[in-house]
Amino acid sequence: ALRSRVVLQHTVMNSQVLLVLVALAALASAQTPCSMPQVWEGRIFSFDPNERRYHNRSSEFRVSGRYAYDGHRQRKWRLEELSTDDGNNTEVLEILELHEERKAYVTERSTRKCTIYNLSHPFRHHDISKNATFVGYETYGIYPHQYQLSQWFDDNYNYEFAPATRYQTFTTDGCIPVRDDKDGSSFGFVYEEFSDIVEGVTDPNIWIPNPECS
Repeated sequence: ALRSRVVLQHTVMNSQVLLVLVALAALASAQTPCSMPQVWEGRIFSFDPNERRYHNRSSEFRVSGRYAYDGHRQRKWRLEELSTDDGNNTEVLEILELHEERKAYVTERSTRKCTIYNLSHPFRHHDISKNATFVGYETYGIYPHQYQLSQWFDDNYNYEFAPATRYQTFTTDGCIPVRDDKDGSSFGFVYEEFSDIVEGVTDPNIWIPNPECS
């Protein structure tokens, strides 16, 4: 009987040690930034009450539309519907940013007018910031229909050539970006949300400037 109790206690201790090791491994894994897919497309929703690079707006507005991202070639494409806060002024813009060329091509869909801008700011990756720290998990849905998100915070970020803080959210399965928010005293708060993301780009022609931009 004594030997049985000793064996049982030894087994329980081993199980507890194993659980601790598993917990520590999970914690270490959580604090290691995951690798986001570098080419993907989906939908974007953005809100910035302070400024807009291509329109110099000071009124509140919101942006929603299609979005494509290529971190390898440092390029972004958006087909977005931009609305002012009162909803009376809406326009559709096609925006192509080619950072290797340092050019941005903005086409107004209604008039087909294209404006070309020189890009001075560096390419803004959606990867987890190199200075970010893991702050926790967030769970959406109800079991078994739920998914888990990891959250990251960078209090030493640079946005629009100004100091800022950055708050990012990714899925734990696949490291898919969900949110990428920035906040700073010089520009305010920028909310950015992604949805319906699929890896790859279905139409590679989006990376070619429109004929109106030649």
